[in-house]
Amino acid sequence: MLNNKVSKAVRLAIAFGAASTAAFSASSIAAEAGVEKVERIQVTGSRIKRVDMEGPSPVQVFDKVTIEASGTETIADFLIKSNIAGPGIDTADDTLAQGGGEASFATKGLGADYTIFLVNGNRLPGTPTGGSASPDINQIPIAAVERIEYLSDGASAIYGADAVAGVINIITKKDFEGLNISAQYGQSAEGDAGTTSLQLVTGISSDRGNVMFSADFYKRESVKATDRPLIGTAIAPNGTDGRSPTGFPGTWIEKDFSNSFPVAGCPEESIRPTTIVDSGTECSYDFATLYEAFPYIEKFNLFTRGEYNVSDDLSVWAEGRTSRTQTEVRNGAAPAPFTLVGADNEENPFGRDMYMIRRTVEAGPRARDQVNSTTGFASGLEYALTDDIYLDAKYQKSWARQSSVGVGGQISKKALTDAIASGDIKLTSANSFEDFEAISVATHRQGEFEEQIINLGVSGMLPFELGDEAVGFALGAEVREEQYFDVTDIAQQSQDIAGGAASNGRGSKDTDSFYLELNARPIDMLEISAAVRNDSIETTLSDLGSETTYKLAIALRPTDSLLIRTSYGTGFKAPTLGNLYLDESFGVIKAIDTKACNADPDQCSTREIRSLSGGNPNLKPETSKSYGLGFAWDVDFVEGLSVTADYWNFKVSDKIGSLGVQEILNNESDYPELVNRIGGRIAHPDAYVKSNLQNLAEQSGSGIDYNVNYTFDTSLGIVIAGVRASQLLSSEEQTSAIQPLCEEKGTTSEAEWSSSFYSSITNDNWGANLNVRYVGETVDHEGGLASGTCDFAKPETRLAVDSYTQVDLSGHYYITDSVKFTAGIRNLFDEEPPFSTVASGGWPWYDQSLYDNMGRFYYTKFELSF
Repeated sequence: MLNNKVSKAVRLAIAFGAASTAAFSASSIAAEAGVEKVERIQVTGSRIKRVDMEGPSPVQVFDKVTIEASGTETIADFLIKSNIAGPGIDTADDTLAQGGGEASFATKGLGADYTIFLVNGNRLPGTPTGGSASPDINQIPIAAVERIEYLSDGASAIYGADAVAGVINIITKKDFEGLNISAQYGQSAEGDAGTTSLQLVTGISSDRGNVMFSADFYKRESVKATDRPLIGTAIAPNGTDGRSPTGFPGTWIEKDFSNSFPVAGCPEESIRPTTIVDSGTECSYDFATLYEAFPYIEKFNLFTRGEYNVSDDLSVWAEGRTSRTQTEVRNGAAPAPFTLVGADNEENPFGRDMYMIRRTVEAGPRARDQVNSTTGFASGLEYALTDDIYLDAKYQKSWARQSSVGVGGQISKKALTDAIASGDIKLTSANSFEDFEAISVATHRQGEFEEQIINLGVSGMLPFELGDEAVGFALGAEVREEQYFDVTDIAQQSQDIAGGAASNGRGSKDTDSFYLELNARPIDMLEISAAVRNDSIETTLSDLGSETTYKLAIALRPTDSLLIRTSYGTGFKAPTLGNLYLDESFGVIKAIDTKACNADPDQCSTREIRSLSGGNPNLKPETSKSYGLGFAWDVDFVEGLSVTADYWNFKVSDKIGSLGVQEILNNESDYPELVNRIGGRIAHPDAYVKSNLQNLAEQSGSGIDYNVNYTFDTSLGIVIAGVRASQLLSSEEQTSAIQPLCEEKGTTSEAEWSSSFYSSITNDNWGANLNVRYVGETVDHEGGLASGTCDFAKPETRLAVDSYTQVDLSGHYYITDSVKFTAGIRNLFDEEPPFSTVASGGWPWYDQSLYDNMGRFYYTKFELSF
C-alpha cells in the first residue's frame, strides 16, 4: 500500500514540478547575486513562512502560561472551558456517548467534524466510533504543549476538507532542554472524584538539532449520578418527568394497546399516567440511579519529536505518539422486550392475553469497559534548493482503535423469552442476580480508523518582486487515504440485546489534492494572500467528484501598531466514512407524538420512540462560504496593551444531517414514508421513525471574537490581565429543505456571549492566577418548530436557562529553584450547570458538551525541574 501511495504522490508531483523548475533556477541566480536571507517562521493558516506572527488570517494563541494557569490536566478540558467552545462537543465524561473516554471539539454552532486538528501542522485522524472525522483530542500529553493556535477563518483552500469552522494547531515544545517531572492530585469538595496525574517532559538541544520526549498518566475515580445535582434523578427540578415507561416490577398492556395497568407491587411513587398507550397508568423507572456522573477513566500518552540538520541545506524530522484510554461506563438496567403473556399463565391475573414490559433490575446496571488507543508517526524533510526556496516532503500514518466489551447487564432477549416461557424467570416478582447472569451476554464492539497522508511541496520566495519584496509561494500535492471499520457482535447486530443498539460499518475514502498559495506586498503597508486547492474524492462505492476551493485575504497596516485584515473564501466538508457506510440501527429518542397530541391533549407527554438511522452512500460534499473583517492593535499610548477583534461569517449549503424525530412527527404529512405506525400508534414496539442521513439543509452564522491583553510591571511582579470573548450575532439553521432558515441565537446552548477573563501576577518566587469563565443565558423550547415556520410548536414550554459563571483560583511557590508547589481551586463558588430540558434531550438536564457537574474541586501539584 505504501509503495502505491508513494508512486501516486510522485505522479501528482510531476504536475507541478516543471512549473517550479524555472523558479528554482531564477532564484539561484538571485542567491548568487548576494540577496540577504531573512529568517521566517511558520504560522497556522499558511504554508508560506513569514517574518511576523500577525497576518491576514486571525489566529488566537493560547500559550503555555495560560494553559498551566487553568489547572486542567488534558487538552480537551482546557479547550472546552475556552471562549471558542460551542455546542456539539463530545467529552470523556458524556454519560450517554458511545465513544466512552473520547473527547472532540466544536465551535461556531457547527459540529465537531467541521474543525480540523493538527499537531505541529500534521493532521490528527478521526475516530472509529461511527466513522467520525473528528479526532480524540486527548492524544497529546499536555506537558508537551508549547501553545495552541486557533485559526478562526475557513481554511479548506489551505488544509482541505472539513476546515469550515477553523483549524486548531497544537504546537509542541521543540528546543526543550533538561527534565521536568510533575505530580498532581485533586478531589471534589464532596470528597470523591479523586484525580491523579503524572507528567514528564525531557529533551536535549544543540546547533544541529533537538529531541523532546513527553509522557503523562491520568486517572480519575468514578462518581455516581446520585452524588451530583440535576443528574441524580430522571425527574427534573421543574417536575418534568424523564423516567422510562419500562419499570419494575412492570406494566401490563392490553393486547390491542388500548389500556395499561401497573403490576401489583409497583411503588406508589413510580405509578404515573401512561406514555405508551391511549389510557391507563404505568410503572415507570428512574434509570438515573444506576448511572454515573463521571465514569472511571485511566489515560496514558506518549509523544516524542526530533529534528536534525544533516547539512546547511537539508534537515529531517520525525515524531511519534501513542495513547491508551480505559473507561468504565455504568448505565441503567436493561429494559426487557414486550412479552406476550397467555391467558392461562399463572402470573396473568386478567384471564386474557396481555403484553407486559418490565425492567431487568435484578441484573444490575449495564456495564461496559472500553479501551481507546491511538498510534501515529510522521516524518519529513526540508531541502534548501536555494537560499529562498525549499522542497518539503512528509509522510504520516495514524491508527485509532476502539474496543468495547459489555461486562454486565447485557441481556439476551431470546434467552429471556425462553427463560420466561420455562418458568426459570418470573415476570411479576423479583428474581436472583444469578438467574439473569445465566442469560446475560458479553457483548463486543471493535473499530479502527486508519489514515495515511503523503505531501510533496515547494515553498519560498519567487525570483521577482512586487513592490519592495519578493512574492511568497507554496505549491504542492497531497494524497490522503482513510479507511475504517466499526463492527459489533452477532447478538447486537441481530438486535438480540435488550435495550442495545448496534452500529456497523466499513469503507474507505481517497483524496488527491493540488494546492497553490501566494503572498505579496505590493506596497509596504499592504499584504495580500491568495490560495486555491482542488480535492478529488473517491470512496469504496462512489466517486464524490472534485471540489475546488479558494481564499483571498488582505492585511493593511496603516501604522506600525495597527493591522486591519479581511478575507473571503470557500470551503467544503466531505461526508465522513460513518455518513457514507454506517448500517441502519435502532435507537430510542424522547419526543412528543404530535398526531396523538393534536387528537387528545392528554397524549401530549414526551414518550420514548424508536428511531431508525444509518448512513447514505449517495451523499455529496457540503460546501461553504465564509468571510471576515477585523483588526489587531498594539495600543500606542498604553505600553503592553493589545486588542484584537475579528468578525466572522459563514454559510454551509447541502448540509448533511437527519431530520429530527420531533420534526418528522410535527410534519408527518410531509414525510409519511418515514413514520411506521402500528395500529396508528408510534409507541408500539414494532413502530419507528426513520431518519437516515441526507443533504437536506443550510446553516449560517456570524459573530465577533474579541481579545484584550494587558501586561505591565509592578513592585510585586509582572501582571498579565485580559479577556477573550466571543459574541454570537446570528446562528440560523434549517432542519430540512422545506423549513426556513430560523434564528437559533439565544436558544438551547447557543448563548450570545461566551468569555473568559484571566489575570496573573508572577515574580521569581511565587505567582497567583485568577480565571473566570462566563456563558450567557439561553432559552429552551420543547416540541420543535411548527411546519414551514420559525414558530415554536409549543411556545408555552418556554424555559429560561441561566447563565453560567465559573471562577478558578490558583497559586504557586518556588520552594527551591528546581522545586515548584502549586495549589488551586476550580469552580471556587461551586456553580452548578444551568438546568435545561432540551440540551441533552431530557436527562441529565444540562448540556454535557459545555459544562461539567464536578462542583468545587481542589488540587495540589509538585513540579521538579533539572
